[in-house]
Amino acid sequence: MAKVVGEKRASLSKVEKGLGVKELKFRLSFGGEDTHYPLEMISGCKLIEKCIDCCTELCNIRDNGDGGLIVHIDADIVDSVHMLDAVEIICWVIKDGSRSRLLGYEMYKTSAYDGESDRSEVFDEPVLAVKGTVVFVVDDPQ
Repeated sequence: MAKVVGEKRASLSKVEKGLGVKELKFRLSFGGEDTHYPLEMISGCKLIEKCIDCCTELCNIRDNGDGGLIVHIDADIVDSVHMLDAVEIICWVIKDGSRSRLLGYEMYKTSAYDGESDRSEVFDEPVLAVKGTVVFVVDDPQ
């Protein structure tokens, strides 16, 4: 068992770097500190913040730790997210300029917490919650 766990851990710790990395995924759930509206709904600003965090990390991985300056964000919130919902954020490269990076991102709910039953419902198909694009300008492109 310990050997299997060690092998799995070794594969998780491998992080590719450089311009060859084209996408990144984050998984997280929202806690009570993130609620902003009645029924424990998470604010749109917090949802976009988490998406941009994922995009910034992709920029860091690709451009020697230079997360870049955000110059434009386009976002559509298409479904609500509530406290203890689990989400997956996917970001990818749309276009590389000489100093700019156009990245796309989407956030999907993978489960929703039900306070009455005190259980989470895991969805058969993830539900799109946020989608958009962001432009970064980097100081030290590779």
